[in-house]
Amino acid sequence: MIVCLRTVEVPARERDRYLAWIAEGRAVRQAHGILAEWVLEPTSGDGDTVVITVWPSHEVFDAWIATPERDALTASEVHQTVEYRPITRYDTIGGYSTAALAQEVIT
Repeated sequence: MIVCLRTVEVPARERDRYLAWIAEGRAVRQAHGILAEWVLEPTSGDGDTVVITVWPSHEVFDAWIATPERDALTASEVHQTVEYRPITRYDTIGGYSTAALAQEVIT
């Protein structure tokens, strides 16, 4: 399993649209193997937004990157309003998740 981390700068006026865009793309991302996607903001409200995605493998993530469906999502108006930093991939080497995590829906 791998985790991808990316910081993004979301203009305040686009925040709700950006979060809706993430939610609207859920089905297509899940169809391509994504296990989780979390959008995090600093508790202080000062700083960049962090997007974390979890994938079964590098191969599944690479296949997603190469799909026309991803290209369609990134061509959207909402995606174009956000400033994206490079993605950093992390191999999962330890840790745990509770059963409750799978049942959580973050809105």
